[in-house]
Amino acid sequence: MATRAVGAKRSAVVVERPGRPALVVYVFGRYIRAAHWIRNALLIWLVLSGIYIGNPFLARVLYPETAEGFVMAQIRGWHVAAGWILLAFTLARIYQFLFVNREGKLGIGAELRMAPIMFSWKAWRDQLAFYLLMRRDHPHFTYSNYGPLQFLVYTMLYASLLVISITGIILASPYVSGGLASFGADLLRPIEVWMGGLSNVRAVHRFVMWFFVLFTVAHIYMAVWNSIRTGGLIIEGIVSGFKADDVETTHVSKEELDKGKAQ
Repeated sequence: MATRAVGAKRSAVVVERPGRPALVVYVFGRYIRAAHWIRNALLIWLVLSGIYIGNPFLARVLYPETAEGFVMAQIRGWHVAAGWILLAFTLARIYQFLFVNREGKLGIGAELRMAPIMFSWKAWRDQLAFYLLMRRDHPHFTYSNYGPLQFLVYTMLYASLLVISITGIILASPYVSGGLASFGADLLRPIEVWMGGLSNVRAVHRFVMWFFVLFTVAHIYMAVWNSIRTGGLIIEGIVSGFKADDVETTHVSKEELDKGKAQ
């Protein structure tokens, strides 16, 4: 295996492997990677603490007298705090999706421009054929970082984050006096009424939580499987920021490649 730089760019290196070369490119910045792992940590805590809130076994075992511990109140408080932080990250990510272009400036979001991938029959056919082991090479989409299935699932993910945040604010308000949760719940009162009360709000909140659990398991499995099958450094990329791609499908000019060959 040999490597060579692409032009004068240190963020892109051609890795010449038997069969096909790959361009290792820096694609995940520090903010994206940090936000990814912070969101993961928040979701893990929210799921665990949410399960506990539904069944507060610890308080019954260690603190039979409520006045001695207030364990439930503490865990609920940290659960709500983590929920607010997750909501802030979610809103920032949605803003980036909608309004940050490839140059990092305000405009039509670079990822929003990729939405047509969801309506491409060829893209669906190629991606499903890859996942069903009917083709060896991962399909590449020159105008989208995502395949249609990824784009659909990630859209559902962030919509679900909004749903679980809204229902969480409604559920938190009865346990606080004033503050942001109470103010937010007053604004969201029509949604609570439309959903049929707190019982239904709690059911939706819990249902979406299990969607995140299933998504996380499937996401980890598919990322590992994809990285091993294609050699695309997908798992490594979210740690280091570097991801591999075929040279032929990456936006690199001929002049840059020629410079790399001459070095």
